Amino acid sequence: MSPIGRSHAPPRASPSRPRARGKGGRSTGTGRSGERGVAALLLLGITALAVSGLTSAYVPRLVLWRHGASCVPGDVEPCPPEAHHPDIDVVCVAVKPTCVTRVAIASINQYVAPRFIRFVSADAEACAALVAMAHNVRCVPQDEVIPGITKASVERALERLFPENLSGGRPGKEGRYLGRERAGWYLQQLVKLGVARHLPDLTSTFLVWDPDMIALEPFRVFSTERSGRTGRERVVRHVGGYAIKSYERAYVALVGERMASAPDGSSYVTHAMTFERAFAEELLGAFADAWEDRIRDEPGRERSFLPDPEFSAANVFGEEKTRNDAASGVDGASSSSGGLEKSEKRPHAEPHAPTWARAILASLNPDRLDLGFSEYASYASWVATHHPETVEVVPHRAWTRHPLGPMLGSFGIRILSRWSPAPGLCCPSAFAVRAMKLLGYQYGGFEAGHVRSCGYDAPEHARAYGLATTAGAGATQTQTQTQTGVFY
Repeated sequence: MSPIGRSHAPPRASPSRPRARGKGGRSTGTGRSGERGVAALLLLGITALAVSGLTSAYVPRLVLWRHGASCVPGDVEPCPPEAHHPDIDVVCVAVKPTCVTRVAIASINQYVAPRFIRFVSADAEACAALVAMAHNVRCVPQDEVIPGITKASVERALERLFPENLSGGRPGKEGRYLGRERAGWYLQQLVKLGVARHLPDLTSTFLVWDPDMIALEPFRVFSTERSGRTGRERVVRHVGGYAIKSYERAYVALVGERMASAPDGSSYVTHAMTFERAFAEELLGAFADAWEDRIRDEPGRERSFLPDPEFSAANVFGEEKTRNDAASGVDGASSSSGGLEKSEKRPHAEPHAPTWARAILASLNPDRLDLGFSEYASYASWVATHHPETVEVVPHRAWTRHPLGPMLGSFGIRILSRWSPAPGLCCPSAFAVRAMKLLGYQYGGFEAGHVRSCGYDAPEHARAYGLATTAGAGATQTQTQTQTGVFY
């Protein structure tokens, strides 16, 4: 019998007692729904953080893009400069004038604003088309820049240096790789280095720019910091190029040093680079000196690389004569010349290619002739080793080789070609440039020559691509459509 006044409460369920189950054996508790609620809250929190991060990162960029995209390269009217570098020249080597080149020139004048854009191109006809694209473009034919160095002489030298590796030893058949001619690819590298010695009136600091790169915002040439040793402004060095090991073999053979990599492990092959003439001269001298030392220390070394029993510079590179200026239509770089200019005067009796140029070609890896040397990686490595205090290295990649970023690759060109001003061709429009700017890079590539469907190497585009050209009086006349301002 229970005590008076004591209430009878039902006994509490023991924690170890099994949870009650309803019909079908399903649990009647709320544990699973509680877990779902926690997971939903976590997902909501993560989503909120992601949205907040994206908003903080991209809203300012969208604001800047909206402001900066009001006038872009490719628009009908030229845009006013957004930078000012009257003390530097930009050097470009172009196989032929293209619609991409036209936009690249406009972008350089908008975002770099140099004194001159100094082109080296196939011949006087190609130069005339390039000069017509902007008031400050100057041009010289490629065979008239470096004494003894022409496209034909480079091709002959490669055939004699590596007869078993080129075209099965069959002379006369040009090798191609990714749509480019092998001899032309090495020629443009020699020219980019050689202009430091052989292009008259070139500024002491100059920017080498591949003409299929389009500047997308004001381009930083100089750092805000100064070199402690010289007191001069440091130049900005970009990173993020492909690291190609075959480039290093030639560099080690030429100077006996390891090729420098960028701090992030990438390379300095960034398709746009600021050069100092003095340092480029040093590099060319080092190439020549190291090669002559090697030949002296290893008798017969030169003959082993140059198998012609009658070897001499003239035999390998040929008796190249300076083109007759009057016949080629190339005048001095005066106000009446229309921007066409002559390279350094040289006597007709000078057939020999410079030692540094011969050294570069002879140092190539026979098994990787398509990727045997890099002018960008070599120059940047020399400066990084011998003059590191003169550069400010960008900590991360601030450019893209592909117009819509590396994820899409060259497919981005195919996408943007839907808005091409030249129907059926891969030409960048103002819309394409605005889309490229949205990614936030300083400059981006539009390499139509690397996309087979663009038809860059088709016979009908042998002289120019995406431009209306009419041959007359030995020069190309580029016609502009007055209503749209677009070259067709």
